[in-house]
Order: sequence, then structure tokens, then C-alpha cells
Amino acid sequence: MRSIRSFANDDRHVMVKHSTIYPSPEELEAVQNMVSTVECALKHVSDWMDEMNKSVKIEGDGEAKEEAAESNAKDQGGRTLCGVMRIGLVAKGLLIKDDMDLELVLMCKEKPTKTLLYTVKDNLPIQIQKLTEEKYHVEQCVNEAAIIIRNTKEPTLTLKVILTSPLIREETEKKDGVDNVAMKDPPDLLDRQKCLEALASLRHAKWFQARANGLKSCVIVLRILRDLCNRVPTWAPLKGWPLELICEKSIGTCNRPLGAGEALRRVMECLASGILLPGGPGLHDPCEREPTDALSYMTVQQKEAITHSAQHALRLSAFGQIYKVLEMDPLPSNKSFQKYPWSVTDKEGAGSSALKRPFEDGLGDDKDPNKKMKRNLRKILDSKAIDLMNALMRLNQIRPGLQYKLLSQSGPVHAPVFTMSVDVDGTTYEASGPSKKTAKLHVAVKVRTQGPILTASGKNPVMELNEKRRGLKYELISETGGSHDKRFVMEVEVDGQKFRGAGPNKKVAKASAALAALEKLFSGPNAANNKKKKILPQTKGVVNTAVSAAVQAARGRGRGALTRGAFVGAAAATGYITPGYGAPYGYSPAAPAYGIPKRMVLLPVMKFPTYPVPHYSFF
Repeated sequence: MRSIRSFANDDRHVMVKHSTIYPSPEELEAVQNMVSTVECALKHVSDWMDEMNKSVKIEGDGEAKEEAAESNAKDQGGRTLCGVMRIGLVAKGLLIKDDMDLELVLMCKEKPTKTLLYTVKDNLPIQIQKLTEEKYHVEQCVNEAAIIIRNTKEPTLTLKVILTSPLIREETEKKDGVDNVAMKDPPDLLDRQKCLEALASLRHAKWFQARANGLKSCVIVLRILRDLCNRVPTWAPLKGWPLELICEKSIGTCNRPLGAGEALRRVMECLASGILLPGGPGLHDPCEREPTDALSYMTVQQKEAITHSAQHALRLSAFGQIYKVLEMDPLPSNKSFQKYPWSVTDKEGAGSSALKRPFEDGLGDDKDPNKKMKRNLRKILDSKAIDLMNALMRLNQIRPGLQYKLLSQSGPVHAPVFTMSVDVDGTTYEASGPSKKTAKLHVAVKVRTQGPILTASGKNPVMELNEKRRGLKYELISETGGSHDKRFVMEVEVDGQKFRGAGPNKKVAKASAALAALEKLFSGPNAANNKKKKILPQTKGVVNTAVSAAVQAARGRGRGALTRGAFVGAAAATGYITPGYGAPYGYSPAAPAYGIPKRMVLLPVMKFPTYPVPHYSFF
């Protein structure tokens, strides 16, 4: 298994390569302007054609006008041109530099003919001039069943508008009455295969937007591979729809989001495994009703060449040479900056010299890798070079199991805006960002700023309460709600007082109960009275009294003497000095007669009435 650092290095190279092939903002703006202008112009062409048809059909009598007014609501369904839709790279957001083929589909009510193509081509420049002052060249291409539109200024763009109709696919799928269908077709019908390909491209665009656009790094990897197909002739046959299917299936089957470098490696692994070679299941086309192999047009030689190239690229990536696959210069390593983040160069300017290594690094404990790693990590944290936990990670640690939902996605393809939401204790928080990850982070920041979740000292309430009172037991009082909306109530007893807390899980409920106890007992004026105390274990009866007396006697000179009351109920042991001997409290001048030192304290040996206990001497 490769290390995270290796994947991070691949991510850096892939993202730098992606930035070089991604279109500039000026190019994207030009694409957006051209596509929007042509779409609006085609709408005006459709309106113009409907007005022409009405003027031909409707005569001057009033009855015809009334019938036309009644059928006004059905005009949209009876339009000659039903609508225009984006397909290809524009709809999928896969545009790269030097490969910006723009395509639109013009849906017709009837089967498209050459006459209709010429009519749209003649009126389209007039409608474009009404919308913009920019100059466009419009020409028809009968063999492609399309209209070609080119702009006259930089960047040079070409837009293809393909005419098609749903009737073509419906009639080709019918097995009966093929001869009758052929007789009904107009003589100047456009190429049926081109129209069918346009319908398939429309289905591909819808499928891509539903399945691949939401996968992390999928669009980035597709742009990288499309650039590879343009640079390497071996990969050219895979360009297009098959490549999109392979990337979606390779990245979508992983159980976690992948970075750009790891996603590219996963696609290469899939191709290197031999799925393209003969004898396999092929590549299923999900946009066709009948089982269809999307790789049927490729030869055996092409499949073997792509598999061999993918295996070679995978070896280079495994040995840290992904820059050779991407045909770019290797990026400088940033390892030195991570190792010595305390360099003076960044603080005092480029002319300053870097500090030497601290003296501690030269100690003998460097032989222990764990100590050295901990010391370096502490230095990095002290210099604030990295932040190990962001707001999202801290929120997931405190409130595990939160469900983030995507509310909306807006903005253009090159600059999307995502809006995410999360429900915390019945309160919904929303935030937006340029990516789902950033939007989730903004939501977490918003939740974290809504009042304190930890204690005032920034600790977990359960841990802080455990430091003050050991051995606390938390009891589950109630558990309510369904499987997706549970509510737990936990209770803890501290110093004879009970505190309860509620939450979506037991961990949160325990934290709430602990926080309530801390605020009640250890905050404000109660903090001084409830400091942590060392409590001796308590015993009952005579044993408790004797042990207490022994502890007080052991305190030494100048401290309180033993009280007589401690030995009132004790039975005397034979052969020892009893408490009432001689002077009061048993300390008489006659004690030295027994050979006892003056400063020695005598403790009685007591008998328990319940069972015999052997007598032991303390001397």
C-alpha cells in the first residue's frame, strides 16, 4: 500500500498539469457568450418559422382566426423546432485547451430534411445580428446534418448545431412495417445515422450529469486523460464516450472519495488489468436499450496497445515518476520546508540566512525515532506551520454521525457554487462554497460558532469532570425516537447531586450531563469549595477510632496527643500496659520501669467480640 505522501505528490503533479490544460477565463467566457447567443438566435428562428407557417395556413376569415386563438396553448407542441440542447464537451464540462469542440442539438418535430436545414441556415445570421455586434460565419454541412458556426475573433471557436428528431429512433426500433416507413420518409431526409448519433449524444450528456459530475476528481481525471489521448496516438481510439464510462465505473466503485492522483492511478489500474482485451465482458453502454458494447468499434491491436501503455504508466506512477506520464517537469519537493518550518527566510526576507538546527536535535536520543518524531511534531505545531484539525474534523469528533445534505448546485460549470446543510439538535445550518468539501467546512465553522460545545478550558466535559471526581458512573435514563432520530438521556451523580444531559447518542448525552455538573459545581463561587480532595477510606466502629489514633500519633512532636476516648471501649490485652495505668491517659513516670523509652507512644491491642484475633506486639 502506498503512503499518503506518495498520493499527495501525485495530486500535486496532476493538479499542476490540469491547470496548464484547463481553458483560461477569457476562453470560457467566449464559449459561454457564443453558445448563449446561438441558443437565443435559434429560439428566434423557431418563432419566425411558426409565424411563417401561421401566415400560410390562416386566411382572412374570422373562423380561422378563432380556431388559431383556441389552439394557441398547443403552439409549443406544434413547433417545427422543438428546442435546442447542449451536448458533448459543453454539457459535460470537459473542455481543455486546443480541444474545444462545441456542439448543440436542434430537436425537430418532424424528421429533419435538407430544406429545413437550409431554412434555418439562412435565417440564423439575421437573428444573430439582432442579438450581438460580433461577426459569425454560418454555413451548412449536409453530410453532417448540421450547421457550422465560427467566430471571427480570438479565441477561434467552432460550434456545430446538429438537427435530429425523436421520430428517427422510434421508427428504427420498430421491426414491423419497415417498408411503409421508408415510403413515408421525405426524399431529402438528412443522414439517419448522424441523427441517431445526435440523439445518443443527448442521452450521454444526461447520463454524465447524473452519474459522473458528482464524483470527486472524475472530471479532472477525464480532462487529464483527454489530453493524453490528444498527445499519444495509442490512446486516441479510447477518446470520447468509452473513456467516460471507464472513469465513472473505476472511480464510482470506490468506497471513499479519491484525490486526483489516486483517482488517475485507479483508472490506470483498471485499464492495465486487461478489461479491454478480447474474451472479457466488454464495456456495457447504459444509454442503450439493447445490450451494447461501447468498445465494439476498436480492433484487437488497439485494445492491446492501450493495455500495454496503461501498464507502463502504472509502473511509472508506482515509482514516483508520474510526471513522465503527464509529460511535465518534476515538481520540487517541499519536504525541506516541512522539516524546518522555523526558517528565518520567510519572516525576515529573502536576504536573511536560515537558522541552524536546534541543539536538541543533536542529542543522543535521536536514535529513538519515536522521540525524534514527537519533538519535530511539537516544533512544527509551536511554529503554527500546520493545523491538524479543522472545524469539520472537530465537529465530527464532538458530534459523530452528522448527515450533510446537498441543497443546491448553481453557477457555471467552471465556477460552481454548492450549498450544504446539516441538522444539529433540531437546528439546520446552511453554507455555500466552490466545492462540496469547502461547503461542508463552512457549515462546520458555522455550527462551531453557534455557542460553546466544549468547556471553558476547551476540554471534553467528561474528561474534565473525571479529573475532578474519579469513578463516576453514567446511567442511561431513557432512549426515545426511531432508528434515524434517537434521543438518549444520561444521568451522573456528583457529590450527592444528580445531573442529566440529552443528545442524539450516548456520547453527546454524557458530555451534556458532565457539562451541566461542571457548570453547577465547579464554576463561579462553587469552584473554590469543590476542589479535588484526597479522601481516606472510611471505616466503622472501633477499628476506625484506632486507626485514626495511630495516624495522629505518627504525626510526631508538637501535634495533638491521643485522646482517652479512643480506648474506652477496648478490651485490654494481657501483658501490656493498659490505658488507665499510672497518671492520667496512661503516660506515668512508671513507664521506664518496664523498659519502655520515654518518647515512645503505646498503642493498645484490642480484641474484636465477633471472632478471636491473635495478639501482636508493636514492639
